[in-house]
Amino acid sequence: MKRPWLSVAAFCAVFFGIIIFCVIFGSYSSQYRAQNRTEAAKEQLALDCEKRLELLPELVSMARKTGALEFIDPVNLDKVNFDQVTETAKMAESILTRIHSKGPLEKELILDFEQSQVQVSRKIATLIKGIKDHETLKKSADFIALEKKFMEFEFAVFADTHQYNREADYFNTRKEIFPGFLVAKLFDLEEIFFPEITADLFTPQKIRT
Repeated sequence: MKRPWLSVAAFCAVFFGIIIFCVIFGSYSSQYRAQNRTEAAKEQLALDCEKRLELLPELVSMARKTGALEFIDPVNLDKVNFDQVTETAKMAESILTRIHSKGPLEKELILDFEQSQVQVSRKIATLIKGIKDHETLKKSADFIALEKKFMEFEFAVFADTHQYNREADYFNTRKEIFPGFLVAKLFDLEEIFFPEITADLFTPQKIRT
């Protein structure tokens, strides 16, 4: 005759086994999706920064029509020439290429990214200011449309940085709480960490001052 306690023990073992499996699978699935969302947010940020860079040659071309080959940088009070704008754009582009690589960003790379994008923003603001000092060009439909595009990408990049930070914070936090830290250790996720970006640097009102 079968012993009732054996059946109960077997049922409990299966029941708790299923629960443990669901907890582990659910936590891993959550961390995996969070990692993918962070990667997607990082990719979108890089793409919008690249699209803004693609508009820069057209802005430079308009600025050349003002007849002034130099403008005064309102932030650093340095003279900014077109060669400097080109070099700044090339440096930013090379950094964005590294941003596209899969995996968490190194803190040094984030600092380089922040610095390069702030420099690009200041150069754009300086060129726009120079064009607006030209009575004819500042009223042209082409310039008005181009400035609008730059403003749209400024807000897009600002929003992208916040989205990336939200996803990065969620992923990093999930690994620190139960059962996330156990699952992270089990699936070798504990070493993955997404540093956040200083989103305040990309505030549209700030980069235009």
